[in-house]
Amino acid sequence: MLIKCVKILSLFDKIDRGLKTDYLTVGKEYIVLVVYFEKNTLSFQIEDDRGSLTIFEANQFEIISNYIPTNWEVNFDIYSNGSYYFDLSPKAWNNYYKKYEEYPNYFYDKIIEVDTPFEDWRGHPGMPEVVEIYFQEKDIIYNEEEKYCLMK
Repeated sequence: MLIKCVKILSLFDKIDRGLKTDYLTVGKEYIVLVVYFEKNTLSFQIEDDRGSLTIFEANQFEIISNYIPTNWEVNFDIYSNGSYYFDLSPKAWNNYYKKYEEYPNYFYDKIIEVDTPFEDWRGHPGMPEVVEIYFQEKDIIYNEEEKYCLMK
């Protein structure tokens, strides 16, 4: 899934932040790594301009390509208050916690502990396991998106 930033809104007051921040650039295209829907808000998780894995509300983007990567799976949960959570995300990221018999957000809790930009870790002999899994799935998503766009 390929998106293009069309505006940058501040998180809390939704005021337009201009054409560029440390995280996003208007007019720049980003490949979506995870799609979330929670509390009536659609969000995309991308690797931002700093090279960090970050979530942004979808109202800041237009969809360029709606291709769904083969490594994504659907996750859905209904909370006790009746609200629900839905995402499309890499299965390997979701299953990472099972290896450690931890809690469901283990991958995301571990990946945010890693120094960014993530690309600085590529090929590094001390690369954390969570970053290896991140690259494995990110590379699948990016490669499939590139092939899909070439076939259009």
